[in-house]
Amino acid sequence: MYSDPRELNYSKIKTYHECPLLYKYKYINGRREGLVPASSLGVSIHRTLEQYHRHSNDPSELLSYYDDCWMSSGYASAGEQMEWYLKGKKMMEDYAQQEYQRKTTVDSTEREFMFEVDGWKFRGKIDRIDKHPDGSWEVIDYKTGTDADLSLPVTDSLQLGIYAVGARRAWNMQTGKVTYYFTAFNQTQSAPFEAFDEQKILDIFIEVGKKVEAEEFPPNPAHCAECAFRNRCEHSSCPEEDSGSTDAFDSFGATLGDLLKSLK
Repeated sequence: MYSDPRELNYSKIKTYHECPLLYKYKYINGRREGLVPASSLGVSIHRTLEQYHRHSNDPSELLSYYDDCWMSSGYASAGEQMEWYLKGKKMMEDYAQQEYQRKTTVDSTEREFMFEVDGWKFRGKIDRIDKHPDGSWEVIDYKTGTDADLSLPVTDSLQLGIYAVGARRAWNMQTGKVTYYFTAFNQTQSAPFEAFDEQKILDIFIEVGKKVEAEEFPPNPAHCAECAFRNRCEHSSCPEEDSGSTDAFDSFGATLGDLLKSLK
């Protein structure tokens, strides 16, 4: 598998910051991370909300979509699967209650943006885009993890930052906000597009792209305990440990501040 180093997205940048060698495993060698309960539930919920918003305006139908979109992979037993199914069901019940009160119009789901800057391609796929009655836009990313730190300012999020840039550059959405929707907590956190420094965000992405082009893939032992390849990597500092897994959909990764400090 070959991934063009000049095609940049948030997942690539997040992975490289966690461990450059992990980037090589995933995007150069094509190794796959196996599903675990948290990531499997994340897939189920994302599929559910995509299908619901594309085909229905009736919140009472949401749980039917959840059952149809449920993914059974990634669980060690039927009991574990049921435990996580019930967690997701509660999230969808809460989500449905919020749907009865929603004043926005869902414009699109799973919409992909792409724009170019100086030979670099920036891509991203956004879970949901709403239009408000005043004509402004809201770019929404679902977070399904139960361990999210809601005290972190969303303006530190590189993911929401590149989404704000993408909405403006690719779709000319000049007025709006970006939002994390924490389904496990039934809460949202938002920031206006203009709260993000566009040039700094682009610089962070391009800096990683240049390192990938230079084939700089040193291992980062500090990330081994959370790595899906910790038992298969010769550089792992804990190959025999069975540490808790992280949800690929819901890890915030590094903040903008952390990444700006790493720029040379």
